[in-house]
Amino acid sequence: MASCSRLPLHPFLFSASVRLACNRNVQVEASTAKSLYPPILPSRTAKSKAAKRRVVTEVFEQLRSCTAQEKIRALTRVQRKKYVIYPRTFALNADKWYQYYTKTAFLNRLPEKYESAPVVDESVLSEVRSVVCNSILQEHWHAKKGRTFIQKEQEQLVTPFLRNALCGLKNLLAKENPVLSLSSLAFDPQVNYYWLRGERTIPEGHRRGRIEPMRFQIDDKPHSQIRIPQQLPEFVPLEAEISAEVPVITLAPDLLPLFKRQYDNNIFIGWCVPIYIILFY
Repeated sequence: MASCSRLPLHPFLFSASVRLACNRNVQVEASTAKSLYPPILPSRTAKSKAAKRRVVTEVFEQLRSCTAQEKIRALTRVQRKKYVIYPRTFALNADKWYQYYTKTAFLNRLPEKYESAPVVDESVLSEVRSVVCNSILQEHWHAKKGRTFIQKEQEQLVTPFLRNALCGLKNLLAKENPVLSLSSLAFDPQVNYYWLRGERTIPEGHRRGRIEPMRFQIDDKPHSQIRIPQQLPEFVPLEAEISAEVPVITLAPDLLPLFKRQYDNNIFIGWCVPIYIILFY
């Protein structure tokens, strides 16, 4: 006949006891074990959020490994109406809506890393001054140009002066900066910018109710470009905090002086992408 007896608690106090021996990493080992079956993925053709998420993920993974030309082609492939932006004034930080949509803010100073620049020799400054004075005399004295219409004053007076001054300064400063000796000049190049920012709901049409990104386009034609064969180091890192803040505009582009026009999606910096890096003036 079995009899009741009390067991001592002393054996349970040791961690090496058989009764307390257990494996707490069973789930971790099961998760790290190699699966015998391929992962379950949603179908690409299914009408579900998971399928759409998979298609978008695969497209972005494919774009990360593409070249610059292929990325530009993928960005400009869909031709839709877009807002064309024109700067309405040349004053700095005057158009608040222009700053918001281009996400830019102009500062009237050099970056901090260039504030303590080395002292330039006085002879170099005198040579630069002489080149500028010769360009002014060439246009306003030796050429003996008469008065013209106000609309053509910049084209006939200012543009030739900048052209001559830029050519002379580039050749003069090439001995101070070896990058300029390898660069080339381009005048009146065609430059195009195209980007997406923000979203909107399509109000009417067969695509009504869908959410699409807002598209913007700038067609610019700068006076001149300096093309250099190598990329310059960044002036300010992307993570740096700048005192100037980009203004926030809560109004829709339709309520501002922006209009939708059926232009082609163009991204062009004035030259082939892998050959030259462009500086605008």
